[in-house]
Amino acid sequence: MTRDQMFACALEQPGAEDSTLHGGRCVRVRGHWIVNESREADALALALDLETLAFLMETEPETYFQTPHYQGWPAVLVRYTVADDDRLREQIEKAWARRATMAQRRARGLA
Repeated sequence: MTRDQMFACALEQPGAEDSTLHGGRCVRVRGHWIVNESREADALALALDLETLAFLMETEPETYFQTPHYQGWPAVLVRYTVADDDRLREQIEKAWARRATMAQRRARGLA
């Protein structure tokens, strides 16, 4: 997956909006970012719960990682060029679901 494809996938989610954060591009749902630019080369930040990001970093450390800036926060960096596309889409959907309304989650059968 490319950087642009990762942003496009996030923007396909209901209620997602193209936005900016600290001068970089991000995708927001209900005012909260779910995908965000990163200072790390070939990586974007993805907003996930702490349990999920710990699992991803343990099982796929070459793809999902954190720098000291993100430690303790519900966000993980993703090397999108080496990520499994299907699994990355699933994680983007999880990030969306954390910020979506109950009605939006119900419409997708997630509530």
